[in-house]
Amino acid sequence: MNRALLGAFALAAAAAFAAPPDLRTGAAFHAFDHLNGFAEQAETAAACGATIIYATGLGMDGYTGIPAAETWEAHRAQCRNYNKKAHVAGIQGILGYLCATSIVGLDTFDANWTDDMRAEFGSAPADWLQQDAEGKPLPSWYGGDYRPACMNHPGWRAYQRFMVRSQIETGHDGIFFDNPTVHNKGCYCPHCMEKFAAYLEGKRQPGEDGSLAGLRRAALAQKEDFLRFRCTTARDFLLEMRMAAQLIHPDALVTANNSLNQPDALFAQCHLFAYNIFEMSPAEDFVVIEDMGTQPRRLADGTTLEGGPTYAQLQAVARGRPVVASTIAETDYHTPPSLVRLAMTEAAAHNTGYLLWAAWPEDQRARMAAAVRPCADWLRGHADRLAVSQPRRDVVLFLPFQNWVNTKECRATFLARELRKRNLQFEVAEERGIGSVLAGARVLVVEDAEAVPSRMKDTLRMLAHRGGTLILGDKSDWADRVRAALNPPAVVLEAPDTVRIVLRDTPAETLVFLYNLHIERLSSFEDRVTPAENLRVTVTVPFNAVGAVTASSPDPGAFNGTLPHTAEPTPEGGMRVSFTLPRLDTGALVVVAKG
Repeated sequence: MNRALLGAFALAAAAAFAAPPDLRTGAAFHAFDHLNGFAEQAETAAACGATIIYATGLGMDGYTGIPAAETWEAHRAQCRNYNKKAHVAGIQGILGYLCATSIVGLDTFDANWTDDMRAEFGSAPADWLQQDAEGKPLPSWYGGDYRPACMNHPGWRAYQRFMVRSQIETGHDGIFFDNPTVHNKGCYCPHCMEKFAAYLEGKRQPGEDGSLAGLRRAALAQKEDFLRFRCTTARDFLLEMRMAAQLIHPDALVTANNSLNQPDALFAQCHLFAYNIFEMSPAEDFVVIEDMGTQPRRLADGTTLEGGPTYAQLQAVARGRPVVASTIAETDYHTPPSLVRLAMTEAAAHNTGYLLWAAWPEDQRARMAAAVRPCADWLRGHADRLAVSQPRRDVVLFLPFQNWVNTKECRATFLARELRKRNLQFEVAEERGIGSVLAGARVLVVEDAEAVPSRMKDTLRMLAHRGGTLILGDKSDWADRVRAALNPPAVVLEAPDTVRIVLRDTPAETLVFLYNLHIERLSSFEDRVTPAENLRVTVTVPFNAVGAVTASSPDPGAFNGTLPHTAEPTPEGGMRVSFTLPRLDTGALVVVAKG
């Protein structure tokens, strides 16, 4: 097809679809519209303020093969009607569900395929399975009738392109891929081995034996190379699917479940099922973390859980892509209203979108929507300032992400947790981005001396030249030393230790996010808030004159308005601003304006 025809096709396709949704933090609000027996809840999601929903669409048919023609057409018509209603309700983007690897019911998967489908897919489903090093099909980690397809198999990719096309044709605005996984034992099918050979060629270390058996031996022997190669499989698959979707719908959004069900798994999940967020993110329009088990809250024993430290790390490895996360507690996908508002505020403070499970029993829908909507509107009202803000980086925490291949434990996770607990203002940086992030920081925290690659020596010299401090996190007093090196830190807070404060700066304002972890989960729909009162806050702002100091909150009865404050200059040229926030239930934002 020549360029003129391609251009005409693209213009015609663009005219057929609405403008793409705004993906900025605060402007976008993501929601699943289904859960167990509660399906097609677009109207409820819209009532909550959601702009992007994750729908099933034709996803169940994708799992099991195409149903009989009459049923298939009925399902397609149902999707079209539902998606039209969702758009009318105010939903800007509807993502259809597809599983990137699961075949359910292998023996009957192709029973209803037409001759055209068989020609398009090119091979039988039994050929698509992931294989062990002896070429035998691998079982699914889910058990039952599940079988894992290989994302590198051209037949499976052709089938997935067909499903992508079907979802887009029925009114979806993009695709959410679940389970873009490689078997924990690895896949050694001929297609993976062919790509592994190309991977080695790219590293200029081709194998001596290019036969299938020789490549399988090389994969078993060169464990580090094979681990790294496995983590390119989902990326390459998603890139192809994104191209396929955008050929039909130029603004189609494609993302995937990037896992991270537990924050400690950032490195380990690369080993287990090849979930490598650094590799996957360039192939996605935004990065989704589904069902992280650390819903922010206080437990009965006084322990607090939070997602902020994880969001800070994700920003470092997402390669500039927006990050969206859902959090759950005790494997329960229902979250009580105050905890939803807390999670939304915590995420926004870290430039992360929140993903809500907006599928509740009928008797809870109106109540939950009424509780969630004010927070969605509140964040949307601050979307423009969030979009131009940067995290305050008194401290830069180095995340040696490429070291995942050598260990399943990410020690930076524990360091980030302690920095946030102490309300020290930090940003996480991966090696490739640390040069720009380190500018202006006073302290660099590294887990230990061995974590610093030799190629970062110039970066460390630059830090030392500016009078900055390098602190290793392998000593018990490391966090105390960070606090002493800042002297004073950007934040001094007189409040319960369950209060977190995060600063973000724009050219004309300092944004002071505060949120309260002292909220206990009582059940799926009930929680108990212990408010913090009369919080005394002192923050450093990077300008020489201070205008208004204004507080806002989505909580019922919260103070919204101008706060009395004092301001005094600092030796470094900024100002120290002090104010008192009367009460904090779930979250608040105080905006300190430049005078």
